Amino acid sequence: MDPRGNRDAGRARKRQPGRLAAPLVAAAMLLAGLIFLSQPVPPEDFGWFAYAPLASPPVILHGLIFMGAEAWAGVALIGVGLLTLAFWTGYRTGRQARNRREDAG
Repeated sequence: MDPRGNRDAGRARKRQPGRLAAPLVAAAMLLAGLIFLSQPVPPEDFGWFAYAPLASPPVILHGLIFMGAEAWAGVALIGVGLLTLAFWTGYRTGRQARNRREDAG
């Protein structure tokens, strides 16, 4: 604050890019995670041999998807991006409440 009680606008402008860094990085992580998850999943085939045949018919699981490394990376990026946004939102809310309390007092 300056001697007249006004906030220092120059200092606030200097910190503006730093204020936006966390949500921009989080948004980039969310977007990258969505891109990883949107990649087509190649069909998987698995089986085994050298066992005696079973008396019951085989169990077929329709819609079973095996997640590859790209899908797990997408899930991790989305999770970290959402956690970063939640932390940043809570931090900014707390800072605003503290600034209001300081201005009132």
